[in-house]
Amino acid sequence: MNDLLVSPFVPEQLKTKADGTFSRMFVDLALKSFASPHTGSLLLDRDCNLLMAGESLGKKLGYRTEELERMNLQTLVHPGELLLCMHHMSQLVSGQLSRYETEMRWLSADGQTLWMSVYAVELKDSGDGPAYIYMQTQDITAQKDAESALQESLIRMTSLLETFADAYIMLNRSGQLVYVNRNAERLLQLNREDMLGHGIRGTVPDWLGASFYKACWRAIEESAPVFYQDYYPLVKKWLEVSCYPGKPGLSVFIRDVTRHKEQEETLRATKQQLDSMIEHAADTIAILDADLRLTKVNKAFIDLFGYSEAELLGERPPNIPEELWIESELLFRKALQGKQIPSFETKRKRKDGTPLDMSLTISPVVGKDQDISGICIIGRDISESKATEELLRNSEKLSVAGQLAVGIAHEIRNPLTSLKGFTQFMKAAGHYKEHYLDIMSSELTRIEHIISEMLLLAKPRPATFHYKRIGPILADVLSLLEAQANLNSVSFKTRIKPDLPAVRCEENQLKQLFINIVKNAVEAMPLGGTVEIVAALAEPGMLSITFRDEGDGIPAELLQRISEPFYTTKENGSGLGLMVSQKIVTEHKGRMAIASEAGVGTTVTITLPV
Repeated sequence: MNDLLVSPFVPEQLKTKADGTFSRMFVDLALKSFASPHTGSLLLDRDCNLLMAGESLGKKLGYRTEELERMNLQTLVHPGELLLCMHHMSQLVSGQLSRYETEMRWLSADGQTLWMSVYAVELKDSGDGPAYIYMQTQDITAQKDAESALQESLIRMTSLLETFADAYIMLNRSGQLVYVNRNAERLLQLNREDMLGHGIRGTVPDWLGASFYKACWRAIEESAPVFYQDYYPLVKKWLEVSCYPGKPGLSVFIRDVTRHKEQEETLRATKQQLDSMIEHAADTIAILDADLRLTKVNKAFIDLFGYSEAELLGERPPNIPEELWIESELLFRKALQGKQIPSFETKRKRKDGTPLDMSLTISPVVGKDQDISGICIIGRDISESKATEELLRNSEKLSVAGQLAVGIAHEIRNPLTSLKGFTQFMKAAGHYKEHYLDIMSSELTRIEHIISEMLLLAKPRPATFHYKRIGPILADVLSLLEAQANLNSVSFKTRIKPDLPAVRCEENQLKQLFINIVKNAVEAMPLGGTVEIVAALAEPGMLSITFRDEGDGIPAELLQRISEPFYTTKENGSGLGLMVSQKIVTEHKGRMAIASEAGVGTTVTITLPV
């Protein structure tokens, strides 16, 4: 017999292995269990005192064998299990139970909780000897921990499935429902208790139709996911069904995509409407990608420039003149960075080379996640309006030139009289002095300057913008108008700040603008007065030129109408002067403001960028 069994408390039946209540095989197994490294065995008396303990149990609990054999079972059992355990031990001793099997918590020597699988039977000694309890234990802590972790995982998974916005159904491979989430109950309008354990056919509503059953069985049989969308008129919903097969069975997700479908339809209708608007717009519309290649052009673009759609799509815009490509590309790159390029005037050309005046607006094309995928160029042919404006401007120039003719004739007549007198004097005297020649040359230069300014004003010229200083331009204008001012007893008072920055301008247009304003100021003072001209920096990046007269002013009711074409209060006025002036200011990206007070005078302020 094993040395571990040497104890005065061993029942006689176990010592002798005698036949009695237990078979010889059971006795052999019981004796061997005390020495087994896998099974922890105990022999208890009727009061649950430990009489014998297997070595493996001692190691598991952290006690030596001799320590265990001085302990009571109550010391080893977890307090939460103690009451029920002792009740069953009492039933074993009293014969009410023949055996006792359970899983319970025990405590190790260091206070750790261990899960044990327990099997206990009653043993009686020969005759009327005392009763004993033989107990086998097995540590199942790892198994319980795994079960607990699995249970927690299942709880988390179930909780997750319950929060799904989709309806979720789980089927086994026989087609029976084993799980249904809350949203599936809502969609199918059934309680999960009425569905679980039943076959899918005959349980889910008929309105799901044959396509649903076919998709489920196909996914199971082919072991491959199956997806489809369908409209269900009975519930007025678009549903997207996704079937994912697995070893246990099938996971089915049902998503209500009605709103998504409605949005798709709205988007499709909006896109169709937008495409129609683009295609039939009177303005030319071209869309370029990030590489500045055309991806879309409308009918107006094709008709205006004479290219076919096939010649345009995928290519860089061929309607841009070679000399304007660098400037245009810089503007395109700015738009690709998210900047809006407002209406500006430029040149484009037809396929046959005909130049066109165009007004363009360039905007970034913003896509998903605010990414800029390209640019949109909206253009308008302003060639005819530019020609009309030029005619109006030239008409106004000629009108101004005609009105200045009297003053200019007077201004030229004075030096001519001097020249005539010197010529007659030298002819009569037969000789001349160097001093006379200097005076005559000066008078001729004066006449030449006046005529040059007059021709410059009246002669049409192509507009070319250059950086010019405002002081010399104003000086030329005042020189030209000096004669008319003298005839009206009007003087000029100028205050021009030194070192003013140059402005980018068309010099002849600015002269025409200033002549219109100063001439109006002179004419507003028939009894004489002073026109004050002030040029200074007004705000950052802007230069202001202010013209202030001492005339009678403009009544408030007329001030609102003075910019209207052909509206004039002058007997010989064309009614175009102020309109042309406003156009010139706009072309120079400036502003014009007019303030007037009856009996005080009128102030015109021109603001230009520098």
